[in-house]
Order: sequence, then structure tokens, then C-alpha cells
Amino acid sequence: MASAIPCHAPTDVGCTNPNGTLNTGPHHRPGGFDDRNGADGFDDRYGVDGYDLFGYDKFGYNRFGYNRSGYDRSGYDREGYTAQGCARNGADRPNADSAACERWRSRPATGSAS
Repeated sequence: MASAIPCHAPTDVGCTNPNGTLNTGPHHRPGGFDDRNGADGFDDRYGVDGYDLFGYDKFGYNRFGYNRSGYDRSGYDREGYTAQGCARNGADRPNADSAACERWRSRPATGSAS
């Protein structure tokens, strides 16, 4: 659903374009160089917004913070479970790998390997 606020400039974000679509700001354009600051030596695969043509940043996460597999930077999906079925709050799925969940919970807070 588009915003009721009309866009006044191409750089406006969150407003409605004249054709009724929501303007989400500058994005990488397929098949073209769109760096408004010129050739600055950065990888042109990513647009001025920091995301590639498919909406992922250079670390592989989309604007909502999830990777292509559906997990966030901490390893949880949108429902709060890991790939092994471990929950953030400790209420694991019935088919969860209990040994993997214990290893997951015992890892250091920094996320580094133990």
C-alpha cells in the first residue's frame, strides 16, 4: 500500500510516485552504472543504497536482515527458530536436535567458535 504523501524529488523515500507506486529510494539499475558520485572504485554490483539488484547487501542479507535461506545474522528464522529447531526462548520444536540446541546455547555471546 502506497503512502498518501506525494513525492517531490526522485530522492524522496516512502512517498507515492505519480503512477501510484511507493518510492523506496535509489536502487541499483539493471544494465547500467547508477553511482551518482562517479566512478569511485567501489564494486558497481551494489547501488547507492548498498544493495544489489536482488535486494541483498554485500554480506548476503536483505533490507529486513535475513539471508537467502531465511535466517537473520544470529541464525534464527522469522519465527525465532534455528535450522535445527532451537528456539530463542528455549521452547524448542518437538523434532529439534537437542544436542545441537545445547551446543547452540552454550556458544560464547560473541558468536565466535568455542
